Amino acid sequence: MTTYKEYRYGGGNSPFGFLGPLLILAVFFTILFFMAKGLFWLLSWATPVLLILTLIIDYKVIKDFFSFIWKLLKENPWAGVLAVVMIVFAYPFVAGYLFIKALGKRSIKKAMEKVTQEKNTYTDYEEVVEEDDSFLELPPLKRKPEPIRHEKDNVNENVKNDKANEYDDMFK
Repeated sequence: MTTYKEYRYGGGNSPFGFLGPLLILAVFFTILFFMAKGLFWLLSWATPVLLILTLIIDYKVIKDFFSFIWKLLKENPWAGVLAVVMIVFAYPFVAGYLFIKALGKRSIKKAMEKVTQEKNTYTDYEEVVEEDDSFLELPPLKRKPEPIRHEKDNVNENVKNDKANEYDDMFK
C-alpha cells in the first residue's frame, strides 16, 4: 500500500487555514518589491553615466532605438504611445538595456574582427621531406583457385558465395 504525505501551511480544517500561505505570499512579494525598488533607485542614479557610455561605445544603438520608436508611432500609434509612456516611467531600465546592447554589439564586432583577421593571415608551414616508403609495399596476394561449381549446388550456398569478398578469402 502506498502512503502519500501532504504538507500544508496553516491549519488544515481551521477556518483561518488560508492565512499561512497568504502570509508567505505577502512576504515574498514584499521582498520582490523592495528588490525592484532598490534596482530602480540604483539604475536611476546610473542612468546618465550609462547613456554617456552607450554613446561612446556605439551611438547607433540609441539612434536605432529611437528610429524603432518613431516607426512604431507611425505604424501603430497606440503601441507607440504605450512604448513612449513606458520609456518615460522606466527610463533607468531602458538605459540599462541600451548599455548592455551596446556592450553586446561591441563584443560581437570584436569577435568578428578577430575571426576575419585570423582568416586573412597566413599560417606558418614546414616542408615535409618525402621518405622512402618502399618498405611498406607488400608482395601480391596469392589466391587459391576456386572450385568449379555446378548448377545443382544448393541455392543458399550460391547466395553465401556472392557475399564473399577478397578480405574473406584471406582467412581460408
